[in-house]
Amino acid sequence: MFIQYSKTKLVLLLALSTSTSPLALCAQDSNAKDIIDARQKAFSDIESQTKVVKKILNGNETDWSNLLEASNQLVASSDALKGAFVSGTQVGSKARESVWGKPEKFNRLLQQMEEGYQQVALGAQKQSTVEIEKGLKAAESTCKSCHRSYRSRW
Repeated sequence: MFIQYSKTKLVLLLALSTSTSPLALCAQDSNAKDIIDARQKAFSDIESQTKVVKKILNGNETDWSNLLEASNQLVASSDALKGAFVSGTQVGSKARESVWGKPEKFNRLLQQMEEGYQQVALGAQKQSTVEIEKGLKAAESTCKSCHRSYRSRW
């Protein structure tokens, strides 16, 4: 009986220590969900801060302080997306499989989006509405292109 108990205990310990154990899979799923949630939050922040920037630009007087704050948030949120599409985070994602299967174009578009938002921030620092509008146009164009190619509608 003691030998049987030891073998069972050993099998259980081995099962718990491998990456394919149910507990490890739960931890991986939880981590993947956290990553998906974080990148969805970054995209939501980008959408809301883009609206803030546009609203400030369309106002009677430009609030450069708030514009700079919003543009810096855009840069931070777009930067947070680097490396946010790691393998294993496909399930439960709104992104198409091609994000992981052929990431070169996707990563290039993310970089272009970030560069557009960096131009927005630079324009806010210089208090140049022309530069801000150019950066917004570049970033939003990239967003639309990326959504058409890489985002699932369901």
